[in-house]
Formats: sequence, structure tokens, C-alpha cells
Amino acid sequence: MKRIGITFFAILFAIAGCGDDGTSSNGVIMDSEFASANMGGNRGLPGKATVLRLFGTGEAYGGTVPDIDGDGAVDSATCFDVDLYDGTGKKIGTATDCLSMITPVGDGLALIGTTIFHLPNGTFVSRGNTSVQPITVSVATPATHVTGAIPIDGSNGVLSGTGAYEGFTAQVRLSGAVDMSKLDSDGLITFDCLFAISPL
Repeated sequence: MKRIGITFFAILFAIAGCGDDGTSSNGVIMDSEFASANMGGNRGLPGKATVLRLFGTGEAYGGTVPDIDGDGAVDSATCFDVDLYDGTGKKIGTATDCLSMITPVGDGLALIGTTIFHLPNGTFVSRGNTSVQPITVSVATPATHVTGAIPIDGSNGVLSGTGAYEGFTAQVRLSGAVDMSKLDSDGLITFDCLFAISPL
């Protein structure tokens, strides 16, 4: 198993310093129903979750995210812009995935992931403590690592929202795979990540 090289960390740290409608048969709701059910606040959908798929290749650039460490100032991040799809495979917007506080842990990484979902009816920002680990089994896709963020049950993972998502709160769970084989050479990560959004 190839270990994550020092170049990988150097690139991420350097960049960060620059500172359909309707419900499917399986109970997953699509974006328009999700937005209309939550306009203006917290009208939850018990037992249902919207699944959004962040899929595609993004090029790293330096950005900032809302305060992480409690000092009241924005924090630096390495960000990637990627297309966003609903549970039917329809493109519904884009997402900006930003990585901060990146710490090597064994062969993997621990980091703070801040994701901005840009949707037709508004935007919302989620955050989670994220793990990234090398894939240890053969897979059909070219992914090199699995990634995940598991929330505390009932916790709110939404920092802010605009438009239909103003005042919105939800539990946010990330499960995905990424291909970081071109990060060192080209600054690229290919994402295939699922976000389960469960309104509170």
C-alpha cells in the first residue's frame, strides 16, 4: 500500500495558506421538495433524508471558510469546486468543498471539511470532522482513498443558509471516495461523495 507522500501534505498546506421534484420509491427526497419543505426555517421531514452527490474533478485553490477555532476570524482552506447531483443523477448545482486543519494520522488524514452547496433555491454551508484513509481493497473506480464524516445523532451540521435554506438546520453525514493520484502533480482531486442531509 503506497503511503501518502510528504509532497501531498506540502501542496495542501501551501494552498491553504494562500488564502423531478418528488420523492423516490426508497424514501429519498429530491432537492426541490427538500427546499420547499424547509423554506424559512425548520420544517423537518422525519425519517427522510436528501442524498446529494458531489461528483467530478476539482482543482485546488486557496480559500477561506467560516471561523473554525473560535477566534472570530475566517480560517484558511484548500478548496475544490465540483458538480452536484441529486438522487436521480440529475445535475442540480455545484459544491465547493474546503479542507482545513489537515493533520496526518498514520497512513491517512484528519481534517475539518466545510462544504458550500450552491443550489437553484439558495445555498447552505455544512461542516464535519472528516477522516480520509487509503483504500485497502480492489475497487472498480480509480479512487485511492475513502472519506467520511459521521455526525453525533441529532446534531446540526449546517452553519448557515441563504434563500430557501435560511434558518435551515440538518444532520449531515458524508460517505465517499476520492482519487488523489493527481494531487501532487496537477493539484487535482476527483470526488465521488454522498452527503445525506437529514432535516432536524
